[in-house]
Amino acid sequence: MLIKAPAKINLFLEVGRKKGNLHEIFSLVDIVSLYDLIYLKPSKKTKIEFISEWEIPKESNTVYKLISILKNRFDFDIEIKIKKNIPPGTGLGGGSSNAGTLLIYLNKIFNFGLKIDELVEIAKNIGSDTPLFIYQKRCIIKNFGDVVIPVSDFKLYYLILIPEISIKTKIVYDKLDQLGEYGNLTDFEDKVNILIEEIKKGNIIEAEKNMFNRLEKACFEINERIKEVKYEVEKLTGKRFFLTGSGSGLFSVFKEGEEVEKVREMIFLDGWKKYEAESVNFACKRR
Repeated sequence: MLIKAPAKINLFLEVGRKKGNLHEIFSLVDIVSLYDLIYLKPSKKTKIEFISEWEIPKESNTVYKLISILKNRFDFDIEIKIKKNIPPGTGLGGGSSNAGTLLIYLNKIFNFGLKIDELVEIAKNIGSDTPLFIYQKRCIIKNFGDVVIPVSDFKLYYLILIPEISIKTKIVYDKLDQLGEYGNLTDFEDKVNILIEEIKKGNIIEAEKNMFNRLEKACFEINERIKEVKYEVEKLTGKRFFLTGSGSGLFSVFKEGEEVEKVREMIFLDGWKKYEAESVNFACKRR
């Protein structure tokens, strides 16, 4: 069986102060058509393999964590092979998507009988982005990533620019803590609602005015070249570009797919890869 694990794009990301080991967040996140490919095969012994041009650490890997949690509750075995297309350390949520997508399908294949609320509860124990991928559609995420609210889907198109370097999420959040520049999470719900309405209208210029990423400054201080590229491509194309999650990638948003191709052809960056993607909706139905 082949299943697709999609990437994410943070259209809006505000971050509050750290509480315990986590930061509170408020984010509008889109699910997009850049996929890791997951191959599942019946087996008498569970096996996990990654096919990747990037190093995938076993110790902190979300898939190993998921399988460990599930095996403590259920008796099953499966062979899992994951072809990585979503670059790690680029804020696109590949690892979280692998775990969330696998959880959905393993629940179906082995008849675990887990309802969506139970899936989300398991996902919370894997990573703060993982609950989002249980819903697999555009959502608002709150709190520590564990409160997920699906919102209306209106297709958007994206150009994503990915550098050779990756940046670990923890390093970016640590830099944010050093800067001490946090958002007031009570002030941004109206702004996100305006952003959603402008997306519905197809008014990308107005939508861009309400897009925001609190982690941008922290990421740019870690790697100034990302900041330089952002301003270079904005000047060249006349389009706004935004940080992908905690970085290290950049993205621009479009109403039509044809516009993406035109802007893509204008950009030549040594050491950067260009990806085209669009909004997708695999929505996990509530049981």
